[in-house]
Amino acid sequence: MVKLICRMILLLPCSIFAQDSIQLTPPLIKYNSIFFSKKTDVELAFAYPNTAIHYTLNQEEPTIASPIYKKPIRIQNNLTTIKAKVFGDPFIPSETASATFIQEGKKIVSIVQTPPNPKYVGSGSNTLIDLKGGNTAIGAATWLGYNCDTVTLQLTLAKSQLISELLFNFLQSENAWIFLPDQIMVQWYNDQIGKYELLGKEMIDDAPQTTGSTCNYRVIKVADKVMTSQLLIHILVKKSIPDWHPAKGSHAWMFIDEIKVY
Repeated sequence: MVKLICRMILLLPCSIFAQDSIQLTPPLIKYNSIFFSKKTDVELAFAYPNTAIHYTLNQEEPTIASPIYKKPIRIQNNLTTIKAKVFGDPFIPSETASATFIQEGKKIVSIVQTPPNPKYVGSGSNTLIDLKGGNTAIGAATWLGYNCDTVTLQLTLAKSQLISELLFNFLQSENAWIFLPDQIMVQWYNDQIGKYELLGKEMIDDAPQTTGSTCNYRVIKVADKVMTSQLLIHILVKKSIPDWHPAKGSHAWMFIDEIKVY
């Protein structure tokens, strides 16, 4: 009996110390869709004593100093990413769970676009406005895939209205030769002079090598709001894959699904 008690005393500190090497599981982010009309409430869930969920809404990684989740998070901005992580002594903090939420934007009644590659036609032009984005599987029917030099899209809104920004969702899966485009240029139709004018442009620099497949959201903000019902978009697909890639010098692919106008 004395030997058994001694063994238990010796094992107890070891078991306590071993907890330091146990990592908590990521929290659950509960939602019905990543798209919403005017606002949406997002719940976070994790149940274990003496732990807390810390979260951010500014793209930064959560730390112990980040806000503690206590009630559903109200989302109202056009684009918001929730990052959440569980902390609790004496455990290792969890990996970060994240989800991005997108406001539906102004109604687009028609899109005329450069035909995609026959292998990746999605559901036609409706792919860009069907509120089914966010799937990172290359074979999903939520993507239009292109390996040409330039993709042109003409958007017609339900009516002439003020435009402040546009959002684009691209797939980034470099192992599958799918890269972000080199440039996005947006023009608006000026009824007063009867021609298109520049609304905004973004040059996308080569980024360090990434792994896996992710949705990459790009927002073009307008310096001065314009009133229009017609938008013309030119997207330059990357013509030459970077030198660090096994397919260096080859023409890249560009995958796009949702486009939102605000």
